Amino acid sequence: MAKIGRNEPCPCGSGKKLKKCCGDPRAAAAYTGIDRQNALERLNQWIDVFAEDDWEDASDDLWGHYLDQADELPPELMQFSQAVEDMWCAFDYLGERGERLIDVFMAEAELGDGERAFLTALRTSSMRLYEIVDALPGVSLTLRDAIEGGQVTVKERTGSRTIGRHEYVAARVVPRGPSGGPEIEAGLLHIPGLIKDSVVAQLREHRAHFLDEHRGASIDEFYKTMPPFFHDVWVGSFLDPYVPTPKTTDGEDMIPTEVQFDVSDPEAVSRALDDCTELERDGEIWTWTGKNHEGKLIILGKVERRGERLVLETLSVERAERGRAMLEAIVGGCVRHRATSHDNLHRAVKESLRAKYLRGEDIEADKPDTQDGGLPPEIVEPLILGQYATHYRAWIDEPVPALDGATPRAGARDPKLRQRTIELVQGLVAIYQNALRRGEPAYDPSWMWAELGLGDEDATHHPPPLVYERVAGAIAGSGDLVRAVAERIRGAPGFDEVRTILTPEAEAIDLDIQRFVRGDGSAATPYLRMMIDHELHRRKTFWVDESLAYMLDQTELDVIGSELRIPFASFALVFTDRHVLSLAERLLARQRDNPLAGHLLRVATVDVAEYQRSGRRGLDICFAFDALGADLPALVRHEIALDDDARVQAYLDTIAPLPAIDPPPPDTDPVRGLLRITINAILYATSAGVAPERRSPPSSRGPRARPISSDDVFYLPGTIDISRVRKLQELERAPEGRVLMRRHMVRGHWRRAAKTWTDQRLRWIEPHWKGPDMAAVIERAYRLKA
Repeated sequence: MAKIGRNEPCPCGSGKKLKKCCGDPRAAAAYTGIDRQNALERLNQWIDVFAEDDWEDASDDLWGHYLDQADELPPELMQFSQAVEDMWCAFDYLGERGERLIDVFMAEAELGDGERAFLTALRTSSMRLYEIVDALPGVSLTLRDAIEGGQVTVKERTGSRTIGRHEYVAARVVPRGPSGGPEIEAGLLHIPGLIKDSVVAQLREHRAHFLDEHRGASIDEFYKTMPPFFHDVWVGSFLDPYVPTPKTTDGEDMIPTEVQFDVSDPEAVSRALDDCTELERDGEIWTWTGKNHEGKLIILGKVERRGERLVLETLSVERAERGRAMLEAIVGGCVRHRATSHDNLHRAVKESLRAKYLRGEDIEADKPDTQDGGLPPEIVEPLILGQYATHYRAWIDEPVPALDGATPRAGARDPKLRQRTIELVQGLVAIYQNALRRGEPAYDPSWMWAELGLGDEDATHHPPPLVYERVAGAIAGSGDLVRAVAERIRGAPGFDEVRTILTPEAEAIDLDIQRFVRGDGSAATPYLRMMIDHELHRRKTFWVDESLAYMLDQTELDVIGSELRIPFASFALVFTDRHVLSLAERLLARQRDNPLAGHLLRVATVDVAEYQRSGRRGLDICFAFDALGADLPALVRHEIALDDDARVQAYLDTIAPLPAIDPPPPDTDPVRGLLRITINAILYATSAGVAPERRSPPSSRGPRARPISSDDVFYLPGTIDISRVRKLQELERAPEGRVLMRRHMVRGHWRRAAKTWTDQRLRWIEPHWKGPDMAAVIERAYRLKA
C-alpha cells in the first residue's frame, strides 16, 4: 500500500490533513472506555470541590433564557441536555479568569496516559453542525460539516437507528475514540428540519461576526463558543416549538375570526343579503366571494343567519373587519354588533406540540386511525402516491422560492443554485423516510437525482454483500458450518446437481446444524437452509439491471406452473435499483416491530429454491432486505405451489388481492410488485435469447468505497435504453399518465414457442409504446392540466 503523505487527507475520513489528525504524534496515545470513564469521574470530583461556582456560571450561560424552564424537560430529553452541559462547562467555557476548567484540572492532576489522551482529545474538540449524509443502522453515521465542509464517518450505534439521511444534528466529534476511529462524544442534538435553514444562516452570521471581532482566531475557537447556540435551538424546539404561521392568499395571518350581530328584523336582513352581488345564498348561509391581491376569485368567508343572530366567519382579522363594514353598510339598522372572537390556530398548535413533547410523546402518537371509518389503506395508498407523483413531476418545472424563483430543473443547471437544488431533493428524501417510519403512504423522490442530472447517491457498479456473506460475517462459525454441510451433501449418495436441496425435514435432523443453532449460532437459524442451498449449488447469483427490473414490473405474469422453470435448484436474484428497494421499504414499513422498518435499504437478495413435497412442485422464494447496518437482513418468505395448469398470477391475487372497485386503483401493492418482478426475472433468466454477463468484483477500490460482494455474479442487462425507461416513468407521473399508459403502452408478456420450434423456451415480448410521440404526450398532459 502506498504511503500517505502528511499533507494528504487522513484516511480516517475526518476531512483533515494526516499531520493534523491521526498522523499527529499527540494523537498516537490511544485510550479505552475505562480510561474515558475514569477520567470523567476524576474531573467531576475535582469540579465538585474546586470549581462549583464556575460550573454554575457556565450552566446558566448554556441555558440562557430557558433557565427557569429547565425542569420542564422530560428525563429522556434532559439526558441529552446534560451531556452537552457537561462538555460545555468543562471543555469549552471560558470563565472570568479566561481559562477553561479542563486546563486547570490537567495542570494539577496526575493522570494515566489513557486518561490524559482522552481529556486532550476532548479539550481540542468542538460542537459543530452536521448533515447526516449516510446511516448504517446500528453501525455508523456519515456526517458532512454543514458550514466548513468535509465528511467523516463515525461509529454510532444508537443515533444511526433513529436519525435518517439528510437530517441535521449538532455534535462533538473526536478523531479517535476508544474504538480507534472517529466517534461522537457525549451529546447529539437533533435540529428540526423546519428550522434547519434558519440555523445554518444564523451560524454563518455568528461565524463571520466572531472572526471579524477576533482577528487571527481559529475556526475551532469560534466553535468552542457555540454550544449555547445549539442548545438554545434544540431546547427551544421543545419548549417553544417553531410553527409556521399560515397565511391567506392575501398574505394575512390566518386567524379564524367570528363576528356576531343581534338581528332586529330577520326578513329584512335576508332580503338585503340576497341583493348583495358579493354574496351567494344556499339556505340560511351566504357565501362571501371576492378577488385577492392577484385578482383571483376566492371565498372570503360565510354569513349565516341563526335565529335572531347573524354570524360572519372568516379566516383572518382583516377579512372580518372588511366583512363587518360590508354587512353594516348593506343591512343598516337591522343589526347591531354584539361580539368579535378569534381562534389563534398558530398558538393552539404550538401549545399542543409543546405539551406532547414535554409529556415525552411522539408527535404522531395521537394520529387518528384512518382505517376506522375511512377508506381502506389498499385504496388510499395508491391514490395518495399517484397525487404525489403528479405533484412532484410538475414541481421540478415550477418556480420555487427557495431557488430565488428558479425551477428545480433550472437550479440543477445553475452553478450558483445547484447545491440548493441538491438540498431540496435531500429534504424530500428525508420526508420519504419519515413517512416510512410513521407508517404513512411514502413517496420515494429518488428518481429526481437522474431527472435533474444531479447524480445518483446510491449508484453501484457491483452488488453489496449478499445475505449469505452478511450472516457468515456476523455469526461466528456459520460460514464454516455452511461449507461443511454443503460439501457433505454433495458427497452423499443420490446427490443430484439439478434437484437436490436441503429440505426442512433434513435440516431438522442434521446433527451438525442442530448442535450449532442450539449453541452460540441460534441467530443464524432463519438463514441456514438458504445459505446451505446457495453453497450447495456453487453460489449462482443473477444481478438484475435497473431498467430491466422496471420493465419486468410492466410485464404480465401470464404463465402457468409448468412454464415456470428455474435455471438451478437453488440460486439468488439481486436488486439494487430504487424501484425495487422502495417497494421493499414500503413493505417493511408495515411491520412496525421490524428493526429495519423505516430505514433506507441498500440491497434486496431473493433466494429461490425449487422443492418437491407430496408429489407437488413449488418455489420457495425468500426476500432478504438489507440496510447493511448492524441488523441482519429482514426475511420475507413465500411458498408458491406450481401445479402444471395453475395460473401463477393467481398466487398474487390470493395473498394481495386488488380492491374490488371500479375503476380499479393503480397496482402499487409492494407484495404484488416484488413477486411480479421476481417471478418475471426468473422467467427472463431462463427465456430464449438471454445471455447474462459474468461480472467479477473490482480488483481495486478507493479507501472510502462502500462494501461489495466478493462473489462473481451473472448480470442481467436491460434490453431497453435507460432513457426510454425514464420517459415511461415520467409519463406515469404525468396528470392522467396511467390512463395514457393503459391506452398506448403494450404491457410485456410471454410468448410460447410453436410446437415446431427446436427451442421451446418462452420468449419475452418487452413492453413497448404504441402511440404518438411520448414526449408530445407528456407535454400535452401538462398543458391540459395548466
